[in-house]
Amino acid sequence: MKKNKSHTFDKAKGGSNMLIKEAQVLYDARGKKTHVVLPIKKYEEILEQLEDTEDLKAMNEVEHEPTIPWEEAKRLFKKHSR
Repeated sequence: MKKNKSHTFDKAKGGSNMLIKEAQVLYDARGKKTHVVLPIKKYEEILEQLEDTEDLKAMNEVEHEPTIPWEEAKRLFKKHSR
């Protein structure tokens, strides 16, 4: 790898407005970007935001599906878990 170079990323993929000032971009001998180094806390924050985004996506996909009452769901669960 060639060298470390600090960058500020204004947006992560997906249009998030997070600002990553602590990121370091690593380059190979040809000057091609190869890795990004982040503090672990920032990495964990990004993972959590991605998980939240996936949860919202899943919720939106089933938003208009029919529902059943809670008591019926419990009964069905008990029936199929035996």
